[in-house]
Amino acid sequence: MLSWAFRLAERLSERAGVFRDVYYTAGFEEPFESYVAKLLLAYALTAPVVAALAVAVHMFVLRYPLFFALVLSFLVLVVFTLLFLLFSLYYPVYRRYSRGVSVDSRLPYTIAYFSALAASGTGLESIVERVVEVEEVKATRRELELFLTELRLLGLDALTALERRARMSPSIILSLFFAGLRDAYITAGNLYEYSAFMARRLLEIKRYELRRIVNTVSMLAEVYVTLMVAAPLMFVVMLSVIAMLGGSVGALPPQLLIAILVVVGTPASAAAILVALDGILSRV
Repeated sequence: MLSWAFRLAERLSERAGVFRDVYYTAGFEEPFESYVAKLLLAYALTAPVVAALAVAVHMFVLRYPLFFALVLSFLVLVVFTLLFLLFSLYYPVYRRYSRGVSVDSRLPYTIAYFSALAASGTGLESIVERVVEVEEVKATRRELELFLTELRLLGLDALTALERRARMSPSIILSLFFAGLRDAYITAGNLYEYSAFMARRLLEIKRYELRRIVNTVSMLAEVYVTLMVAAPLMFVVMLSVIAMLGGSVGALPPQLLIAILVVVGTPASAAAILVALDGILSRV
């Protein structure tokens, strides 16, 4: 079965097109064909199990006739197939986006350090090697290490390696930096001027983003106070008054609504605020 999966994966990978580039920019270490083969093998192993469970549930638990059980089980299998395909396609895209955000968060400081080293007249390979030693972001360090690997192990020249990194980087800004670095290397050969210019521009953008994030967090704090303090108190008081008067809300007792608000509504609102805050601060 494994050999069959690899043969089919090779055929599908030839028609992957842009998705193959997305896969490699996502930072996977295994070949694209191996990834597709594993997905095919996983689907071949799980789909029969899902179909059998669906038939068993519809026939023995829900007591449907055989024909309806098979039809409904087929629909369940179709839904499972679509979800499996969606996850298979979305995961590399999400991973590339996550790596890009991680790279962009500290890239201005990395390029600023790069320009400081370039000011001393150090060669490109030595500069990148030194930046790799002090780089804290794993995704950025990996991109720079791949550049050094292409120079030392694959025997590529600096221009070709920069072009490959510009094409396969998960971050648009890092891709632009590699492409501009290649152009600067071809023309004047002055890496300091270009890297210093990029560092200044990125630091300005970083300051603008930080101001925007501060404003967003301030607005989110007001929303938090409203959802977690004012709104629950207001609804509890209103529902308590309705309960004292012997009324109901849509045929539901006010006591039940208060319990739902306290047990479900308030924690769900807090979780939503935390998720939104994490999404905002992850870009810092």
